[in-house]
Amino acid sequence: MVPDVLEFYPDIQLALRLWNVYVKSVDPVLKILHIPTVQSTVVATILEPKSAQSSTVALTFAIYFAALTALCYDDDHEPIDLPCEKLVLLNRYRISLDRLLVVTDIMNGPEIPALQALAVYVTCLRAHEVGRNVWVLNGLAIRLAQSIGLHRDGACLRLPPFEAEMRLRLWWHLCVLESRAPEDQGFQPTVDVMNRELRLPLNVNDNQIYPDMTSLPVESDGWTEMSFFLIQTESCRLLHPVLDNTHEQHSADHVLVDITEKRKIIQQRSQYLSAKYSGTMPENHLSRLAIQHGTTAYKKMEFVLKLREEISMRKQQKGAQDDTTPDVLRPSFKLACDGLESSYATYVLSKGGLATSRFKWFFNIYTPWYALAYVLRCLCSSSQCGFETERAWALVEELFPRAMSLHGPSAGNGILDEYGHGSIWKYLNLLRGQALLSRQHTIQLSVATADVGIPSSNSGEHCTNNTSQLLSDIEILPPPTGTTATAPGRSALPELVQEFTADPGQNIFSPLDLSMPDIPFLPDPDWNAVINDCLNDDAYEINPSYFPNQAADAAQF
Repeated sequence: MVPDVLEFYPDIQLALRLWNVYVKSVDPVLKILHIPTVQSTVVATILEPKSAQSSTVALTFAIYFAALTALCYDDDHEPIDLPCEKLVLLNRYRISLDRLLVVTDIMNGPEIPALQALAVYVTCLRAHEVGRNVWVLNGLAIRLAQSIGLHRDGACLRLPPFEAEMRLRLWWHLCVLESRAPEDQGFQPTVDVMNRELRLPLNVNDNQIYPDMTSLPVESDGWTEMSFFLIQTESCRLLHPVLDNTHEQHSADHVLVDITEKRKIIQQRSQYLSAKYSGTMPENHLSRLAIQHGTTAYKKMEFVLKLREEISMRKQQKGAQDDTTPDVLRPSFKLACDGLESSYATYVLSKGGLATSRFKWFFNIYTPWYALAYVLRCLCSSSQCGFETERAWALVEELFPRAMSLHGPSAGNGILDEYGHGSIWKYLNLLRGQALLSRQHTIQLSVATADVGIPSSNSGEHCTNNTSQLLSDIEILPPPTGTTATAPGRSALPELVQEFTADPGQNIFSPLDLSMPDIPFLPDPDWNAVINDCLNDDAYEINPSYFPNQAADAAQF
């Protein structure tokens, strides 16, 4: 045991309360532990942590960290008497986990409890930061897991059925986390998320399996405690081919045919999952969240495919009359907004009361980076007023304050260093600042033309700052307690707007200097071209694929 690692260990009463929070708020959406079995180990460690193994102590610290993460996002939880602020406790448990998981012999001889601790820790850490620490730690977990053969079928290793099943749960969860790498960090996954040779865990409840069993139970056809986990994993695994692109150059016709085929796959997989789970899906909080979460994933894929289709068609028509359709009137823009709207609907649903607010932390870790960036880029170049533009701004303003809270509802009280915030938000803030200035200019122009009686060029519609009624189909709730809601049309970063407006002669409509060295999370030059509005630059050859190996999109389900 690392010296002083137990100095931050909670007292018995607090530890038991946090374990209870974990079981209710974390385990249902993070099903890598077998609660009936691990509970006795956790309680024994709580009662006598000095006698426990380092890997078991690490697992309990990860459980406490996860429970506090859930509490940070749950305004409806039962009062818990904490010795200090949640932020302070999170820092303490993080320090303890870093000491246990990185410094000790766990690195040389990884055990399942230590890997489970690392998996829980990395998952919940994503609710507090978007830097590369998460990606690096998950890579560490994958390498340690591979070192003990976790990526292989336990049956082939002649392991007991229960042990083999728990290894499958852990390995597939690590794969789902890794599949977020392209969107979160701009790197390709380091593991094969398809791996057709390795089966998924069984769709069973925890009470159907136990350590001494000699054979596996019959898999359930309906909803079980594992169903949410499996829906998420199956989407990542089955839909990977839809968003995976070869790096070969194909003709525009070939790309369009490929897109058509991928749309068929999306429909088939959607029907497959619906038939497998929806028929016996109970009307409870988690099943409803699963449906909405899946809808968000599919809308995101539709957006990606439509964007590829538009670029391919534009390449096909190269040399013909330029397409002057404004970005905000393109189908890809509408589909991107549809995805944002679905993402917000998931968040609203997770805030719907005591039964769902406990899972809000989990859905907060899935930020639609691509859709947000694309919508903001289109708004930067837009001089249009109308429903789609105002709807887009309403979505941005609803999603931005929430997503900017990188450390739970207490925005600005980060538990991580400034680098942990990552450059993603710095980049999106730049886009948003430019889009806000463009919007302000368009509003002023609309008002001016109306005052002097000049007919508007925007079909008689005028821009407005009132976006509160544009999402009437979704219940718009106030931002989480502790966040600062940004008034529509106003920047959450006033210093950023001051920076843009400091030079009266500045052309606010020229592309921002967002070259690759400043955006390390966007290594793909084609996606960089999209965001920097270079699509019509004949000197720039556009690859019809924007998102290489986008299994990350499927992982949102």
